Amino acid sequence: MDLRFDSQDIEAWARLSGDRNPIHFDREAALRMNAADVVVHGMLAMLPIKQALGRAAAAEPGQDAAPWIHFKTLLKAPVLRDRDVSLALLHRVDRTGFKLRPCTGAAEHFIGSARRIEPPAWESDARRITLPVGETEAWLRHFEDGLGKQLDQWVALDALVFGDFIRYRLCTAFDRLGPALRLDEQLEHIQDLSSHLLVQTTHQTVFAGELCCAGALPPVVDYQIDNIDLVESDDEAVGTLDLGVHLQQRHVMTITLGLMIRKLAHPQEKDTHEHH
Repeated sequence: MDLRFDSQDIEAWARLSGDRNPIHFDREAALRMNAADVVVHGMLAMLPIKQALGRAAAAEPGQDAAPWIHFKTLLKAPVLRDRDVSLALLHRVDRTGFKLRPCTGAAEHFIGSARRIEPPAWESDARRITLPVGETEAWLRHFEDGLGKQLDQWVALDALVFGDFIRYRLCTAFDRLGPALRLDEQLEHIQDLSSHLLVQTTHQTVFAGELCCAGALPPVVDYQIDNIDLVESDDEAVGTLDLGVHLQQRHVMTITLGLMIRKLAHPQEKDTHEHH
């Protein structure tokens, strides 16, 4: 499967996610990040990958197949605007792997896999964040009419919760940092982040297989942020955190984000992005 993301796609995802980092719009800003052209949001590039991998895992034969699905990816190198990339699926005995590569060359943008698993436990005392029903309905309509057209429910739910976390809840990660890396001021929105670089390095989604289908998603969503594990060294911290997602009061998904946070020696305006 060949894919290409243009400026209209980038703008559409920015409207959904709120991520208007200049590297996604301005070539000069992207060059400062050692990218040859404007960088496509990592979550945007993952949308068709998640759809293909989820369906491949859901199609695994056998009545005794485990009822949940585990999708994971490593973001190795950015996808650039208006560049052709190729998604190749690798079918194995117990999983389906994938590689996202340029159509010319042997480099790899993303690699990962999807497989069936047994339902995982989710126990957390963290505060539940409830998404407003009206706003969620509007977001889902916007998603389904645009970038999310014909994508499965789990892809929509994953994007919805990820976007809320990135747009409004990043402070929960930064609050765990020691004095050397801590923000000087409370972070309200991702576009306000100028003193640090935030990079998403991995993305894992474990979800109930029943969500691997088309159709409208119920707008009753809440989630918890837990298991924040960041290891600090010098001017950066690396680690993971979990987002435990509930749909109509039932746990149906856990998203695990791999993050790298680096304090910039010379702060620049809006230097936060989803992958490096």
